[in-house]
Amino acid sequence: IRKESKMEVNAKRAFELLNKLSFERVSCTAEETRTAEALLAEIDSFTWARSDIQREIEVFKASTGTVTAARLIVTEPYEKEYPVTAYLRSDSTPDDGLELELVYVENALPANLLGVEGKAVLVNGRFGFEAYGRIQKAKPAAIIGFTGNILDKDDETDHGICKIRETYTAEFGDNILVNLKAKDALEIVSKGAKKVKLFVSSTATEGESRNVCVTLRGTDLADEIVSFGAHYDSVLFSTGAYDNMSGSVIIMELLRYFAANPPRRTLKFNWFGSEEQGLLGSKAYVAAHEAELEKHRLMVNVDMAGPVLGSEHIFIMGDAPMKSYVEGMMNELGAAVVYHEDVYSSDGTPFSDKGIPAINFTRVNANGTGFIHDRRDALANGFLSADALGITLNLALEFSKRVVNAPIFPIERKISDSMRDKIDKYLFRKCNK
Repeated sequence: IRKESKMEVNAKRAFELLNKLSFERVSCTAEETRTAEALLAEIDSFTWARSDIQREIEVFKASTGTVTAARLIVTEPYEKEYPVTAYLRSDSTPDDGLELELVYVENALPANLLGVEGKAVLVNGRFGFEAYGRIQKAKPAAIIGFTGNILDKDDETDHGICKIRETYTAEFGDNILVNLKAKDALEIVSKGAKKVKLFVSSTATEGESRNVCVTLRGTDLADEIVSFGAHYDSVLFSTGAYDNMSGSVIIMELLRYFAANPPRRTLKFNWFGSEEQGLLGSKAYVAAHEAELEKHRLMVNVDMAGPVLGSEHIFIMGDAPMKSYVEGMMNELGAAVVYHEDVYSSDGTPFSDKGIPAINFTRVNANGTGFIHDRRDALANGFLSADALGITLNLALEFSKRVVNAPIFPIERKISDSMRDKIDKYLFRKCNK
């Protein structure tokens, strides 16, 4: 029987740290660096005297870009300029712009894309990987998407700034890419715009992002590793309190617990940067630590917690016996949980891609009662609480205590064929190009 110290996790303390670190923290910015340093300082505050705990910031390169100009003017059959943002890493137009015929191609299906070579195409919403491939094959001179809602008010919403990910351009090439507001896209199509003039000045760059990494060596089963992860970056315009400083403060509490209650297995705690740009931090981590990955038995990820109105969800990336094990444990705890055997779009995925099972804890807000990826993801809006955060925190703790200290590791290091297929599709290895 293992003795535990009197140290307990504390949702109120976690929520105080959440409040302290809720500000915009975009990939490769000074604010992201500031947050990484603040997380390390918090870790140092309770581990500074511990020689058995290693902590460091690992710097990695991440793709980004700068935009100095973006304009769109409808020239026929009427004249009007609409505000646009250029995608980060977009191509640039000549200095005097490009005047192009405009075609609304809806969802960019093959029939929509007939005869669009050399023209500007307006696509519904934000285009995904497969749609981008179809569009590029049709050879338009520019691609225009839109974000938001047709009822958005300018003083209440932000004009989305998107980035074209390198996974898209590496496969299908570059183009001139701009983003409209949804209400402006509606007007453009309703009024039958036929020609536009575009001005874009954009440069693709590479910046530095950071992972905050802690190793807590195990006692008698130290050669087996369990990883814990959460991303700490946000998107533009958002404090990222829900997505995902909430997960970051939860794994901080888990580290506090296991620092006070030495685990049998070695634990790796990682706060990942640049998740919002395509899981770049966790991808960089598994690449940098490839030599040790065979020792990793499980990855525990926490992404989004704390909404007052919501429900607990667990995403399982492993095999069927893993789901049965997790479900049985949650039943033992009397926990109300919705289970998913599916890819969760977060930092557990690069680990599962390397054959390491992953479990993702999240508290999903009830419809219309929580916000991500915009200015409304903020503590001031009152949809998050310490008590609700504590629900996910305690579920993650009880699960972790059992697996970390089990005499025989209870989850097989196995990814089922069906899960492997889902991962490959998520990572764009299997798609209709």
